[in-house]
Amino acid sequence: MTPQEIQELAARIADVLGKREWLPGTVRPDPPARPTPGALPAWAGAAQQLSDVAPVTGRRTRSGRHRPSYDGITVAARGAAAGTAPAPMPGGGEDDVESAASGRIVPIAISNRHIHVSASDFQTLFGATKEPTPDRPITQPGQFAANEKVRVVGPASAIDNVRIVGPTRSTTQVELSFSDCRALGLEVPVRRSGDTTGSAPVQLEGPVGSLELREGAIIAARHLHLSEADASRLGMADGDRVTVVLGQGDRRARLSDVLVRSGKEHATELHLDTDEARAFNVRQGDSATILGRPRRMAEARGGGKRKLITERDISRIAAAGRTLGNSCPYIITPAAKDRAKALGIWRESR
Repeated sequence: MTPQEIQELAARIADVLGKREWLPGTVRPDPPARPTPGALPAWAGAAQQLSDVAPVTGRRTRSGRHRPSYDGITVAARGAAAGTAPAPMPGGGEDDVESAASGRIVPIAISNRHIHVSASDFQTLFGATKEPTPDRPITQPGQFAANEKVRVVGPASAIDNVRIVGPTRSTTQVELSFSDCRALGLEVPVRRSGDTTGSAPVQLEGPVGSLELREGAIIAARHLHLSEADASRLGMADGDRVTVVLGQGDRRARLSDVLVRSGKEHATELHLDTDEARAFNVRQGDSATILGRPRRMAEARGGGKRKLITERDISRIAAAGRTLGNSCPYIITPAAKDRAKALGIWRESR
């Protein structure tokens, strides 16, 4: 451009700007009136008010929902920046957060007290030749809530009508919450399902007979079931540990070291017991979000690669009173698995 053309352009710009009611200054002042959402002037990106970006209650948005107050937005933004919460989405609401975290949203299942029972123990409680009869199927493939219920007896009290979950397993396992254990007067360890060695003793009473279990009562560690397809898509394996976020508002929580259970007999859902559900104010069917990458169990212990268990290791493991199973965080050779089954220390956990 020639110097004359530059002067003419500058004069036209000055003329246009001089006719406007408001000129942006050096300190980004607020405009004289509230901008109209959807029809903001060009300079509004630098000067618009927060309530236009994040409307508060009383101001309608395109989605029909509202953002929290300024303080709420500040907390949410800081949490997202720190990686401790999902990013706040326009219009607010958990549905938007879920759609933003595509493929990492899992349903929550609330697990009440229940019993997995062996075939022989079931017949002791309910009679010879008896088997659990299905009342209704549950989400995990092949499992069902049975019609049969038993009485769980502890040193301090008893709990009636504790449901059996079928089908039968190789060993009997009683899954309770901390509240249940306190009421019963039991000291019960937190364990993964199937790991009952050295767990708490408990008494079961059925309509025909009773059982004195030397071990078998556990508080189930919170765990995430993943189908094979979902585990493959998310890059996770049985025995991994993940972090999840669940709950809303003041009850929103971040849970670390959630155990992953994956395989053909698993359907995707996060399992919490009734105590945890009350603490986080979540209900059956609510959702949780998986955060970050999974941690391998061996890595968590500083071992790097997963430990290899061979047939020569099985006798030592059996002598120590330990068990193995398909959910163990080890690589187990076929010969070692056969030897573990022969010694009765193999647990086919679900």
